[in-house]
Amino acid sequence: MFARLVELRRGLPSAFWLVWLGTLVNRAGGFVLPMLGYYLTEARGLSRGEAVAIGTCYGAGAMVAGVVGGVLADRLGRKRTMALSLLGGAVTMLALAEARDPVAIGAAAAALGLVGELYRPAVMAFVADVVPAADRPRAFGALYWAINLGFTIAPLAAGALASWSYRALFIGDAATMAIYGLIVLIRLPESKPAPASVDAPAVSLGTVLGDRVFMAFVGLTLATALVFHQSTLTLSVHLAQQGYAASTYGAIVAVNGVLIISLQPWLAAWATRHDSTRVLTAAALLCGAGFGLHGVGAAIPLHVAAVVVWTLGEILQSPFYGTVVSTLAPATARGRYQGVFSVAFGMAAMGAPSTGQAAVAVGGPRGPWVACAILGVAAAVGLRATAAGRRARGVR
Repeated sequence: MFARLVELRRGLPSAFWLVWLGTLVNRAGGFVLPMLGYYLTEARGLSRGEAVAIGTCYGAGAMVAGVVGGVLADRLGRKRTMALSLLGGAVTMLALAEARDPVAIGAAAAALGLVGELYRPAVMAFVADVVPAADRPRAFGALYWAINLGFTIAPLAAGALASWSYRALFIGDAATMAIYGLIVLIRLPESKPAPASVDAPAVSLGTVLGDRVFMAFVGLTLATALVFHQSTLTLSVHLAQQGYAASTYGAIVAVNGVLIISLQPWLAAWATRHDSTRVLTAAALLCGAGFGLHGVGAAIPLHVAAVVVWTLGEILQSPFYGTVVSTLAPATARGRYQGVFSVAFGMAAMGAPSTGQAAVAVGGPRGPWVACAILGVAAAVGLRATAAGRRARGVR
């Protein structure tokens, strides 16, 4: 693994590695979200329904942040947007720690989701700005690996901190955001491209939404993301109904993180040598098949096998999402395109619990997993059907 990182280090610009390091620090210090449910119900004494509503407030803020952050990245610049988000996110994180009334907590959570997530489109646009087109799949794959490594570290550290002090969670999380923000302010160059000419037509948000090739890709990504987000509430409830404890669910899902950390650098490197449509099609099929396996039976080995299959699909996707979007986007509108693209994941995160429950109402306990298999196949067919439009725009 170390040799693979050394190889990547030689081939990508130093500005990218500053973002990579900052992302790792920030995600490894993402203590609050994994423990938010426990904090709200134990430390604040809120009901499960109130906790879910507050979590939804955060998700709504994060979804809006995709569009707002994309516009700011194109107008203010990548560096300013990232610094504003990270430093402002640190402040709103501390505000959330001080909120007591459920309404105030919900408002603070929404503010954290909005301000703290503005940086995502800016980061993706920055990577596309500073990394040559041929190297972007490797760069986005490496960034994805850092995010998942951080997500693997964060819950472990958060659990240890929470047993000592919930306040420490918020302070630690705010500190890592502020550290990343300072890295951006002090070391990161501005990468926002200048317009090709003063007469070049402006690319508005309406222009992005009217880009049929791009929006078709966003829609297909939403379908796949809806499948992946069944791994949280829907899968945990499914396993609970099969008689498994929360610790068993955690152990089964942990296979996902272990595989990503251990296999992603090599599988992503292999994927970048192949046609993006073929790899994304295979990934969608693996995703659908993997989640479909959860509905076949109740044995733990079967659930573990299911996680292995859909994790392989997740890994294969990782180099291509940012690459495809950055290729389809004009250089001066990369922020807007990445922002609109990120909304698909926000919508999936918010919609997955209700769609999973609706599938149970229609098809019983196996309903969500049958639906996942169908969505995976539909996404794969859609990716093949729309490939010509992407290729005509330079996506290989």
